[in-house]
Amino acid sequence: MIKYEFDSKSGILEIFYTGKIQLTDLIEFGNSIYTDNKLPRKLLMLTDVTNAEYEIEVEEFTELIEHLKKHVSAFEYIKAAFIQSKPKETAYSMILSNKNPIHNYYRAVFSTRAAAMEWLGLRNH
Repeated sequence: MIKYEFDSKSGILEIFYTGKIQLTDLIEFGNSIYTDNKLPRKLLMLTDVTNAEYEIEVEEFTELIEHLKKHVSAFEYIKAAFIQSKPKETAYSMILSNKNPIHNYYRAVFSTRAAAMEWLGLRNH
């Protein structure tokens, strides 16, 4: 399951992945932010993946990237920090980061919230 909420005070879209995450979950989430006109066009995202398990095959990354291109096109840029704690999920995020051909989508993987927030430029949150 993917839940999210926009924190207007910090300007961050906080996203929480829980349970088993499939490609369809990621596409549906992307579609929901793509059509959400209330979100800033310079979007900071903090995604907590520590309670999730990816059920995605590496072969599906090409399809995922194609959907990402569409979703990101609605924004001037998206800067996305991912908090990871499990080896498989961390590896998948790193692979996807390395395959990222999208010029206005910046992503990085962290093991702590503090490090992710600092990368997003929000040290005191």
